[in-house]
Amino acid sequence: MKKGFINSIGFKLIVLLFVIFTTLISASLIFNSQIDKLKVQIDNIYFGNFIPMLRLQNVVNNYRDLIFCIKKQEFNCSIKTHEKEILTNWSFYNNSYKTDQERAVVNSINKEINQSLKNKRLKNLYRSISKVDFLITYETEEANKQRKDFLKKYTKMKDYLLYNFIAIIVFSFSIIIYIFFQIFKKDNQLTILNKKYKIDSITDGMTKLYNRSYFDTLFDNLPFIANGNKWQCAFIMFDIDFFKQYNDTYGHDMGDKTLIAVASVLKKYFNKEYEYVFRLGGEEFGVILFDTNKDIMENCLKQINKKIVDLKIEHKTSQALDVVSISIGAIIYEPDSYVSANKLYKIADENLYKSKQSGRNKYTI
Repeated sequence: MKKGFINSIGFKLIVLLFVIFTTLISASLIFNSQIDKLKVQIDNIYFGNFIPMLRLQNVVNNYRDLIFCIKKQEFNCSIKTHEKEILTNWSFYNNSYKTDQERAVVNSINKEINQSLKNKRLKNLYRSISKVDFLITYETEEANKQRKDFLKKYTKMKDYLLYNFIAIIVFSFSIIIYIFFQIFKKDNQLTILNKKYKIDSITDGMTKLYNRSYFDTLFDNLPFIANGNKWQCAFIMFDIDFFKQYNDTYGHDMGDKTLIAVASVLKKYFNKEYEYVFRLGGEEFGVILFDTNKDIMENCLKQINKKIVDLKIEHKTSQALDVVSISIGAIIYEPDSYVSANKLYKIADENLYKSKQSGRNKYTI
């Protein structure tokens, strides 16, 4: 069971590590993807709007120089040079990145510029300057607008990444807490099972008293415990009178009920610290008392004889009473007397036999 439990924990931890690893990679990919999109947007805004505006200003300046040349008709004034500069700068601007809305505006102005350079009428040239000035203002406003949109998207993206990061942390911790809860639960179950198995291993299944195996372990150490603590200790043996006849008369089911009833009386009575009650086998019970004396024990035995009779369990085939009774044999162990556990058991058994020989429902110390 322990090996399977450990394997289960190992599997869950591997799953946990895999989930965390996967989520972190996913978060990294999402983050990189968003950063790439931001980079494209920044390039589009700055290189697609701000730098080409310098070209527009050159277009305006060359238009003015062209108008000046046409008006003055000076020898050193080259119309073709200005015309070429206008077309070069305008072509650069016209071919740069434009949104769909910007493209529609630029296309309409492009026709007017080309037309103005063909006929070179002052009216058309001035109108082109006006259009390009409008375009500079328009581009500035669009750049500001796009920057605001960009900042909104950027803020949303930051929040999105933050929330995802928090979600990953919460999710990971939830899995860890769940796994540790399962481990704790399993550990608690194992503790309960171990206690149950431990109790079951030393408990008689029917009467719920300590069993013979546990009695042997504790009784063998009785002299050592008594000597080490300088305690007087007692061992008591109980036997239900004429129990074979009881079973023959009332049946084994009733016999089991009687055993349980007698065991219950013993367990309730001897319930203090250093008091242990056992089922030794069949209808025979035993009690070990640590740190006691003869007067206390004799008073106990008188009361136990009475309590069993007071159960008033009918036993019409008994030669002692017409109800169930018990016979008792007991012995006191004096510390440092160095009597073996086997000898103690034998003496208690002999005392039990004396109680039976003297008429039953009695005790002998």
